[in-house]
Amino acid sequence: MLTRVAGALALSAVVGCGLVGTAVPAAARGVAAPYDFDGDGHRDLVVGSPGGVAGGKRGAGFVTVVPGSRGGLDTRRRKVVSQADGWVPGAAEPGDRFGSALASADLDRDGYADLAVGVPGEDGGRHADAGGVTILWGSRDGLTRATAHTEAGTPGARHRFGESLATGDIQGDGSPEVFVTIPGTSTYTWLYFGRTRASGAPAVGSRGTDDVDRSWVASGDVDGDGRGDVVYAWYDDDDPEVGHRRGFSVFHGTSSGGFTRGRTVHTTVHALAVGDFDGDRRADIAVGDTDDHPSAGGRVTVHRGGRFGLAGSYPLDQHTPGVPGTGVNEDLFGDSLAAGDVNGDGRADLAVGAPKADIGRTFDAGRAYLLFGSPRGLTGNGAQSLTQNTGGVPGTARPYEHFARQVSLLDHTRDGHADLTIGAPDEGEGSVTLVRGGATGLTPKTATTLTPATLGLRNRTPRLGTLLGH
Repeated sequence: MLTRVAGALALSAVVGCGLVGTAVPAAARGVAAPYDFDGDGHRDLVVGSPGGVAGGKRGAGFVTVVPGSRGGLDTRRRKVVSQADGWVPGAAEPGDRFGSALASADLDRDGYADLAVGVPGEDGGRHADAGGVTILWGSRDGLTRATAHTEAGTPGARHRFGESLATGDIQGDGSPEVFVTIPGTSTYTWLYFGRTRASGAPAVGSRGTDDVDRSWVASGDVDGDGRGDVVYAWYDDDDPEVGHRRGFSVFHGTSSGGFTRGRTVHTTVHALAVGDFDGDRRADIAVGDTDDHPSAGGRVTVHRGGRFGLAGSYPLDQHTPGVPGTGVNEDLFGDSLAAGDVNGDGRADLAVGAPKADIGRTFDAGRAYLLFGSPRGLTGNGAQSLTQNTGGVPGTARPYEHFARQVSLLDHTRDGHADLTIGAPDEGEGSVTLVRGGATGLTPKTATTLTPATLGLRNRTPRLGTLLGH
């Protein structure tokens, strides 16, 4: 069995004026919530278009930032960011795929959230697809400066550094880290920006001969000790043991800035979300599995957080009592997941995408679900589902538009309720639909839809809704 260990912190290339691996001054204002880039208390929407045209280069990629406001998303103040912008390090090149991964936290604790952007197709000298991560730093005026970061040492060809990103606080000291997967070496590592350096490197247990085909990373306090833990998941097609080709491992943060390895679960993973669904102050791990066995149409399995790590699990699917509809093969229920508190009861709820669900005879139109948290965790009680045929939701369900290919739950309106954003990347050049949250759940009558025309993205192949920050 091959077990790889992540190398030194990924800080070998730093471009720009951001602080990396050094102390930062104490915050002059309160620490901002993730995705609140201008510090006004409203979470901003970020849409990744990794296959989009930037600087005339197809597949260079870009991200679109739409500020939140009391009335919803403020498209008048939208901002499109790519490596074709003079203030962003690097150059827009075909296949860079800027915007392939997104994560946010107030990394320098200055009262403005910052945005980490994955660029897994970035070439490193002669090394194709070595990858990179760009940090866009928040300010009173939103995202205005940037730094670039690559794999420690010599970036490797096809390492795809930055394929998946997450933020968390290993030591619980208030200084978040950015966790970065490196699928070409079957590992993850992290960028640090705080007063004390997180140290050590976890063995992530990959068993393939060279790399993994796909990787995911998420973070939350699974054991409730006040320190961030990391969930690393993989798909490794050439693992010699078929049962180990997919799975996830939990790594528990320590006060010294390292990790202790928790449990590994060998299971199919197509999406990850971490949230406290039962309100016990320990994060639970939701795993999406879109295969049609054991649940026709796909399922979500929730692994409960506990004092000593994982503490049992339970499944949910379209056959769970209370969940609308009936699962059929190839619905892809669980293809995308996002956690957030929609009804304001202090427990996380879970948005689930089923982008190939049929609506009557309209094939692969797509459907989004919301499952509510409770003292027992997620259940089907009161579950909601939305399609483009739902009253109040703009548009009409059409074949193969894949509504809910991506979902996000963030409070864009600062009313204490997470709002649901739904991506439909194959509706023309794509679309994004926002549905407001409230005390009783989602309110479809408030739904609004953003299109490439709305955002000034026509003819840039945005596939709007391919990726949403959450």
